[in-house]
Amino acid sequence: MDAKVKNKIDSIIAELNVLARELDDISQGINREFKGIGAVNCASSLQSAAGKYRAVIHELRKM
Repeated sequence: MDAKVKNKIDSIIAELNVLARELDDISQGINREFKGIGAVNCASSLQSAAGKYRAVIHELRKM
């Protein structure tokens, strides 16, 4: 693989990691600060999105 391509993939992976961590942090904050079904659903959706980012990271690392 070309070095420029590898660097770009590594950069994308780093950005996706940041996004996944931010979504995790927001989800945890919602769980701490809010109560009720809506808060649980919102936090769950954010966790799901973070998981999808991690799945993309996993696929990119295979390259």
